[in-house]
Amino acid sequence: MMLLDHAVLDMQAAGASSALVHFMDQPQNLVSTPRHKAKPLRNATRIQVFNSYANIARALADHRIAADTRAIVYDNELSTGTPATEVENPVRYCRLTGQLLHRYGLKYIASPGFDLSGRRPANAEWFQQFVRAELMRCGRYADYLDIQDQLMEGTSIYAQDAQDAAMLLHHINPRAKLLMGLSTSPSGQLDTSGQLWRAYRDTSRFVNGYWLNVPHNVSGHSRPSVALQFLQKVVTKTG
Repeated sequence: MMLLDHAVLDMQAAGASSALVHFMDQPQNLVSTPRHKAKPLRNATRIQVFNSYANIARALADHRIAADTRAIVYDNELSTGTPATEVENPVRYCRLTGQLLHRYGLKYIASPGFDLSGRRPANAEWFQQFVRAELMRCGRYADYLDIQDQLMEGTSIYAQDAQDAAMLLHHINPRAKLLMGLSTSPSGQLDTSGQLWRAYRDTSRFVNGYWLNVPHNVSGHSRPSVALQFLQKVVTKTG
């Protein structure tokens, strides 16, 4: 499981049980925490998230990567403010990012946004458009590839997309691990813990992990209780 630090803090503030905290606080789980902050989960692995190759290169050159960071997420997408030069040639910058991070002994988590392929199509097949734009090629240079399909979580489209992504990634780079996006409110859509559970249940046999987002909505509030209900289902394996 991959989590942002504010998601962990929100879940802890919402009363996460000791069993759920223990479930999250494992070395195989990845928690994005800025260099100057202590990790909210002691045993989880620290990662850091950047929206551009240029920012990653500057952070490495200026020694602004925490010593215990093991992986970097390059979250290149229009919605995160990735520079236009990188947006225009995303696969090239995925390659450059992978080469740079590997020189520093860091793992590369590629997370190219679907919006790099164009606007969301009316038929909701955004992942297929992403594939046609050849953005899966980012996985060739990555240790992990995150597929941001959370708008479709809990649907048959999400399950099929995950299966297709697993097959394609294995062909492109059999060493890379596949992550799928999950969210308590993707693009403001108020999803339920049942939808997250169905997405997990239908895909966990061919997916290596998930990026669980607990975003703040336009009012500045997040929905950590939904994430906790979902994780409880994962721990108990009951929907």
